[in-house]
Formats: sequence, structure tokens, C-alpha cells
Amino acid sequence: MLTKLLTLTLSLLLVGCQDSTANIAWQLKQASSKALYQATLTCAAPPSVGTFQECRLQVDSPQALPADLIIAVDGGMPSHGHGLPTAPQAVPTGKPGEFRIDGLKYSMPGEWVLGFLLHSDTTPAAQDKIVFWFTL
Repeated sequence: MLTKLLTLTLSLLLVGCQDSTANIAWQLKQASSKALYQATLTCAAPPSVGTFQECRLQVDSPQALPADLIIAVDGGMPSHGHGLPTAPQAVPTGKPGEFRIDGLKYSMPGEWVLGFLLHSDTTPAAQDKIVFWFTL
């Protein structure tokens, strides 16, 4: 009986100590070009060819983020001279600085660039870009 109780207690302690980032399969961090923002791109799985990616972009700044922050998404394979096969969009999730990336797909293995243009109609000085480079 005592052994069962100790085993249960240890199991509960281990579950409580698990790292909350354990379910993050792939993540990149990058400062924006003008260093106005720090961005973290987190995806449920490593990038793959032919499937829609399940990713989120977290944007943080030492200053308050503009309330009307809009993010345009673009990308491609510079060495091949083509863009993404889809037109992904950054959709606010309701959490401060967090955007879901909808419609993101890669068409072939190789070196990719994924860029985000951040802009605000009310705060023109808040415009900046974030570019991630990676290989599939």
C-alpha cells in the first residue's frame, strides 16, 4: 500500500514539473530589422512540404504595441526565385501580440525565407519587418 501511495505521489509531482514548452515542435526567434520588435515563430510541427503549417507569431516590444498593428506575410525561396505557393495571413488571436498564421504552405525542400511586415495606420514609426531564414 505504501509503495502504491509513493508511486502515485511521485507521478503527480513529475507531471507538475513538466516543461510547458515540451509540446512545441519547432520555434525560431528573431529581432525585427529596426529592433523595434522581438518575434517568436512557433509551429506545432517542423516545416514540411505540401501540408498547411500550424504556426503562431508572438510579437513583443519594449514599447506598447500599436492597437491597430497589422502584419502582412510573405516569403519564398530566394535561390529559386519564387514565392510561397499560398497567400498566408496573420490573424490576431485576441492575446496581446499573438497572431495565428493561416494558409501557410511550402512547395518543396530547400532554403526558405518567411517575412512579416508590421505596420500601423496610427503609428507610422512602428513599421518594421521580421525575416526568418530556414531550410526544409
